[in-house]
Amino acid sequence: MAKRSLSRRKESAVRTVLLFYNQDKRESLRALREVRVLLSRAGVAVRSAPRRGMDASAEGSDLAVVLGGDGTMLRAARALAGRRVPLLGVNTGGLGFLSAVDLPGFRRQLGDILRGEFVLTPRSMLSAAVLRRGKTVFGPHPALNDCVIHSSHHARPVLLEISYAGEPVSSCFGDGLIVSTPTGSTAYALAVGGPVVMPDLDAFLLAPISSHSLTQRPLVAAAHSSVSVRLALRNPQDRARALVSLDGQMEWPLQVGDVVEVGRGSCTVDFLMPPGHSHFELLRTKLKWGKR
Repeated sequence: MAKRSLSRRKESAVRTVLLFYNQDKRESLRALREVRVLLSRAGVAVRSAPRRGMDASAEGSDLAVVLGGDGTMLRAARALAGRRVPLLGVNTGGLGFLSAVDLPGFRRQLGDILRGEFVLTPRSMLSAAVLRRGKTVFGPHPALNDCVIHSSHHARPVLLEISYAGEPVSSCFGDGLIVSTPTGSTAYALAVGGPVVMPDLDAFLLAPISSHSLTQRPLVAAAHSSVSVRLALRNPQDRARALVSLDGQMEWPLQVGDVVEVGRGSCTVDFLMPPGHSHFELLRTKLKWGKR
């Protein structure tokens, strides 16, 4: 997915900005007040929406400025999927891996942002649904990071039967399975030993969670086909209980026999990044990649 300049869009000028914020975090509210003033002084029309009210506010916006951490960015990405409104993350939280700038950086680079000098970087999303006896009972819903199928009981493994493009792949007996986008490869999937996948690849990452096997390994597969994960029984006495979780923010309880279908999302979301942005530099600075 090629990068492109914001100024190459038809509506080259940023006239209306949606401020998306986390109403539960003091730092996000403080940033909201300052950013609203900065944009108003620059002659930009400003709308604002808490993280639970974005859908109704996105229409007519040229840019969404997301004030918060990675969790707020994930909510914004799902809300804006397919709306062709780019996201600029201003980190007011902790790690801020998905954000373009912090608040001082936003102050310093506001002119560049409004002139269209930042770069649009499209991110692929996945779509997940739960089928029960052939009928959809949950979804399909988009996710930017991952779809996680995991045991809902502490220290009780589950048996998952995995298929790709209609072909059986393997069974996974353990705490669960992560189906991740390239963006999500640096999130939960990284913590269970998965590889870093460059964000412009069109792929899924399948990463087992605490598998009770010496041979179970993460798998990278092309995203043009779907992944099916069925909650199975190891023996008739089992009482398998599991959940499906999207981006760690949406959950649905699974029953034995339920199938989680994960495919490429029907749309992407555009992140706005500074000129010269490097994913490798981000890995080094945020995740301390290669540091000893």
